[in-house]
Amino acid sequence: MNNELINDPGAAIVRLLPENASFGFKNGFLCLSFNGEGSEEYNRVFLHRVFPFELLWEYISVLDADNKEIGLIYNISDFDDRTKEMLKKELERKYYSPVIRSVDSLKERYGFSYWSATTTEGRKIEFTIQDTFRHVTRIGEDKCIISDVDGNRFIIESLSALDKKSYRRIELYL
Repeated sequence: MNNELINDPGAAIVRLLPENASFGFKNGFLCLSFNGEGSEEYNRVFLHRVFPFELLWEYISVLDADNKEIGLIYNISDFDDRTKEMLKKELERKYYSPVIRSVDSLKERYGFSYWSATTTEGRKIEFTIQDTFRHVTRIGEDKCIISDVDGNRFIIESLSALDKKSYRRIELYL
């Protein structure tokens, strides 16, 4: 990662560290006590991965309730174990994406595709995609992200690990 991009003086990015940021939960929401240029309490903050597919635990943007960036966590390992676990759980909750093990059926009708799949958890899931070619995205050579009409995301970790029938069902959209 090129740090020149992050250290751009015009960007005014505030780095969040244990010295200036303390996370906790208040009324079920992630909150932040910030001691940077002044002290501020944020009763609700949101975490956003800057690089959601490549760097899961690095470069995490922290946003306030108005969607304004408070600062950037360069790496959650900068924080103590309790805080690190809290941040990980919050990110896993936000970016929860079931992993598809097999595509059991896929039918097209009137610009929509109707999927039935089995996840690695053994659960059968059904979802609908509009404009399938735009919402099945290859990430690298062997990974695939699928977004349905409700904004849910599903992952196929390894296209090459799919059984032949599953691969043939989705091959057209890759």
